[in-house]
Amino acid sequence: MLTRRSVMLSMGAAALAGSTLTGASRSAFAQTKKIKVGEVVRTQFYTPMYVALGLGYVEEEGLDVELISAGGSDKVGALVLTDSVDFGLAGPEVAIYITNGESPDKPEIFCALTGTDGYFLVSKEKIDNFEWSMLNGKTIMAQRPGSTPELCFEYLLKQNGVDEATISGLVTNIGQAAREGAWLSGDYDFALMIEPALSRLEKSGDLFVITSIGKEMGRVEYTSFFAKKSWLAENADVAQSWTNAIAKAQKWMETATPQEIGEVIKPFFASVSMEDHIQVIDRYLNAGGPIWATSPEVDEGGIAKLQELMVSGGVMSADQIVPYDTVVTKEYSDKAKALVGKS
Repeated sequence: MLTRRSVMLSMGAAALAGSTLTGASRSAFAQTKKIKVGEVVRTQFYTPMYVALGLGYVEEEGLDVELISAGGSDKVGALVLTDSVDFGLAGPEVAIYITNGESPDKPEIFCALTGTDGYFLVSKEKIDNFEWSMLNGKTIMAQRPGSTPELCFEYLLKQNGVDEATISGLVTNIGQAAREGAWLSGDYDFALMIEPALSRLEKSGDLFVITSIGKEMGRVEYTSFFAKKSWLAENADVAQSWTNAIAKAQKWMETATPQEIGEVIKPFFASVSMEDHIQVIDRYLNAGGPIWATSPEVDEGGIAKLQELMVSGGVMSADQIVPYDTVVTKEYSDKAKALVGKS
């Protein structure tokens, strides 16, 4: 039943080295355009993008893509601003910060990938009946200040009555690459973790999952593709092709099983077993929140919610809230939705 997928996967074994589609995999298409895309980190949280690449939807749209893992959403923003990548995948807060900043070339968000927070709250010890008050006075590895995971987490802590001393004491200076090692060697009681480190540490008995932050938050615009407006003006065809490919992947995932999805994305995670992929994907599908966006359209309510979090988190004032139409364009998502038959 995986005829088309199996073909793409066998092609991917040779073509996806370094997460770049090259060589023979382009031979079926007369012309391709090489582009660079920045991602925050390599994680199954971005599965719809890897599906778009792994099933050849991106290639069908005439694009030859190099993925660059930046190691932070702020770093993705820097790559976009310096033209080191064509466009980036990061939290929408990056585009909002830049819009409110001094850069004359403002960004625009054009395609959604995730529907809410993909992190999980974890503990060192197993907790059967968790209450948020259990966090009071504990050492917690959180995330970078002003980032979407940190904004969501602090919002939840406030909403659930965690004391201010604990919130102000969150450890927020551990970079993405160092988080797993810091958890194993540091004196942390709780942490925010994302895949694939989450399942790896859970499997070794070094953490216990408490809850999905996405489930607790509900819909919030969390990770999306954005580019400078000047780039979009000159490369509208590329933005449309990419958005089309993401929409096709989202459509395919509606009926795909965790096994099928795992087979497609496995070439992007050389050290992750199929068993672990299935576990990760199943976790996301059953997390209780809209982890993956089902449409490339950037949700207006989700952008409003994110900016509410930014104001609540003290990273911007209420008078800096950016209108949806200023920072988001629906031009590409509307066409992509029509292409795949989504309402």
